[in-house]
Amino acid sequence: MSFFSKSLKPLFIVTGLFSLSLSALFSAHANEHENKHQHDKQHVHNERADVMVMNGYARATFALAKTGAVYFTLHNQSDSDKTLVSVSVAKEVADEAQIHTTVMEGDMMKMRELTEGVKIKPGEMVAFKSGGNHIMLLGLTKGLAEGSNIPITLSFDNGSELKLVLPVKKDEAKGHHHHH
Repeated sequence: MSFFSKSLKPLFIVTGLFSLSLSALFSAHANEHENKHQHDKQHVHNERADVMVMNGYARATFALAKTGAVYFTLHNQSDSDKTLVSVSVAKEVADEAQIHTTVMEGDMMKMRELTEGVKIKPGEMVAFKSGGNHIMLLGLTKGLAEGSNIPITLSFDNGSELKLVLPVKKDEAKGHHHHH
């Protein structure tokens, strides 16, 4: 091997390692960028509805479950009342979605459909959470697997809609009640 090729060998090695490092850095940045966009999809804002959806997710279920629950917070950013009047879900996920609340009847917690919807006053936030208002998914086609996503559409009294794609996550909250 000539002196020239011996002296260039370390340069080629260093250049190769540098290139691999740059490639890994760009790949990590691309993944971080994509993850940010995935996260931002949860924070959907529709100008016509003037309602922001925050921290939305569907709770993971067991494989043969027939019902599921969706939680989020709605923030009315307008100067007038907004009412969430209905929710729909893709037929591939469930037969229907309903707006529910949990009420105490005697010593039993029971769920009731809110057929009149949920009103959100100007500037206010309304949480849909376990033990309170929530979205029930009825007639699941299969269990909601952690890590998957589900599309739902929120419909408001002014005719506007928010189309969401929400992640399915394991719910860490304690004291869950059994849905229907």
